[in-house]
Amino acid sequence: MAKLSEPAVFTIVFTKGQAARNRLAMSHVITVLRELDFMIRDVGARLQRAKGMENPTGDFGIELLTGETGIAFLKGSVKAKAVPTRDIETAVEAFEHVINTANRMEKKGPGSVDENDVPIVRRFANITKVQERDYTELHLEVKQPGKQPKKGVFSDAAMQAVKKMAASNFRIEGLTLYGKLKALTDRSRAEEDDDIWGELVEDNGTVWRIKFKPADLEKAKTLFTRQVVAVGHASYFKSNSPRLDVDDIKLDTPLDYLEAFNSFSSSYEEIFGDQEPQDIMRDIRG
Repeated sequence: MAKLSEPAVFTIVFTKGQAARNRLAMSHVITVLRELDFMIRDVGARLQRAKGMENPTGDFGIELLTGETGIAFLKGSVKAKAVPTRDIETAVEAFEHVINTANRMEKKGPGSVDENDVPIVRRFANITKVQERDYTELHLEVKQPGKQPKKGVFSDAAMQAVKKMAASNFRIEGLTLYGKLKALTDRSRAEEDDDIWGELVEDNGTVWRIKFKPADLEKAKTLFTRQVVAVGHASYFKSNSPRLDVDDIKLDTPLDYLEAFNSFSSSYEEIFGDQEPQDIMRDIRG
């Protein structure tokens, strides 16, 4: 059971509509919490990868707080509190990105999005369906000791913005995907352009249609069924899977931390001398 004194606490509050009557379907509450969890994992994995984490899963071990601070029917609202139990700093960054996206939709409506916004917008589209049935709005907050709380709201204005985005096609330049190349198909006879198509499954389970130039076919064949990094222009569609027009694709090689440390040690040999690696790390960490 999580403690009440935590380095970071995420608060999710349902207000208005059915929540104001202290009545919400359990499945609706679970759906919203699950979608928020997926958002944090999607964004968190990208943040962890950018920080060089060896296995970026976006799994922060988030737990619901129990007891008096757990899921509770209060006057006019339903509230849940949760805490991340590992990689707290990145977990907070991920949840703050969710909050920032909600606030941007609330205030500015549909507009340009970056690669971290896309999974959030798609998940908020699922939350919109629940909120419209219950006539509720969602309030989000992340709080850390000694810091000002970061707050966000996802109400009718944001829902309308997300619905407009979900109903239209949009494109992102220079998107980077990480996942497994599952299939290669020559569609040159069926398409106007002479292109090679494939399927890539992201670490989060999202399936992409990916389009290669014919000149890249031999390279793509060597990557079949392997973990890859693909960079290109992404297109999202209302009624079809997203597509990536590939500019570059390569093997996603695991980071060699031992080699990196050896390189670091040799570069600073005059400073560290013949100290053992564990002693150096102990000194760095204090």
